[in-house]
Formats: sequence, structure tokens, C-alpha cells
Amino acid sequence: MNIKNTTKSLVTATAKEVASHLIGGTFLVSLIEEMQNGIYKDKLECWKDGVEQRLDNLEDDVKKGLANNDIFSSVLLISGQMALKTNKDKSVLLANAVANAATTQLSEERIVILLNCIERYTLQHIRLLRFLHNPLDYNPSESLASSPMSVYHKCCPDTDKDLDRIIAGDLYADGMIDTDSLNTTMTWQGCIAKRTTQLGDEMISFFGIEKS
Repeated sequence: MNIKNTTKSLVTATAKEVASHLIGGTFLVSLIEEMQNGIYKDKLECWKDGVEQRLDNLEDDVKKGLANNDIFSSVLLISGQMALKTNKDKSVLLANAVANAATTQLSEERIVILLNCIERYTLQHIRLLRFLHNPLDYNPSESLASSPMSVYHKCCPDTDKDLDRIIAGDLYADGMIDTDSLNTTMTWQGCIAKRTTQLGDEMISFFGIEKS
């Protein structure tokens, strides 16, 4: 069996393992079975296809060591479980994490924290984090008096502003950004300054958020 087929077998086996743990109370058995053949199946297939595509791009010597890579194996299983509970956009990020876990230099402790965060975060969390990583990517229009959050809202007018204060607090509490004063008026340079911490940068890189 060649390396590509071995890698696919590993991902397929993980998907089957995740599916086998779908359980429910007696009165939910039929519903769970329907979901396994419908929604859950589609979610797992989307995740599996994404992971396989990314693993195909790895170097052969990296692929050979995947079966014995503890961090990779853990991320593969955990991301598959998470894929059942999320949408397609976050499934893409989970697939990115699996591929990056194959070569990451991050400690297991930091990876666990990042996985816990991605499970809790909504797409709106991810969107704000990406913006704060590099506001200039959004080509903001200069203003004499403004705040980082108001610049964000101008660049992303369709965001739910009522939730952004809570989301900003989550990112700050988790150590992803370096300030809890995104609504404070400051200079233009302050408004467009990078606000992500080292952990935030690792979040961006590990899940491929800068490419999303």
C-alpha cells in the first residue's frame, strides 16, 4: 500500500471511529440513525475530504511518520469529533489544523488550548480575530477620530455589533488579543495596529485563519 493510500486509510478509520460514538437515549435511537446517514455523514465527509486534500500536499517523509505522531493522532480524532458539531466554514479550519499538526512545533499544551478555543468560538469570533491580526488587509479608510472597533465595523458592516463587545471580551480573556479597549478613541495608527498576541498569532496560523 502506498503512502497516499495509507494516509487515506488513517483518516477514514478516524471518521469511522468518530461516527461509532454517536449515541443517544432509547427514544432518540431512530433519530440518531437518520442523522448518521444524513447530517452527520455529510459533515464527516466534508471534513474527511478536506483533511485528505491537505495531507496529500505533505512531504512523503512526513506522511510516513503520521501513524506514530501522537500530536497528529490526537488532533485528527478531536477535529473529527468537532466537525460533527460545526458548520462547513469551521470544518475547513479543523482540516487545516490536522495538516498543520503533522509538522507543528507547538507544545501539546498550547494545542489543547487552541482546540478548546476553536470549539467555543463562532465564525464572528474568528472574523474579528483575523481583522485584529492585520487590519490593513481590509483597506480601512483613514479617520481622524476613531477606535479599533469602529474601524472594524466600517470594514465589516454586516457584523452583529451587539455581540462584538462580548466577542472582544472572550478574545481578550483567552489571551488572543492584547487589549480590552477596542472601543476607546485613539490615533489612526493605534486603530490599525496589530492587536493579536503570540497565542493569537498561533491560533491564526494553526487553523489557517489568515487564508479563510
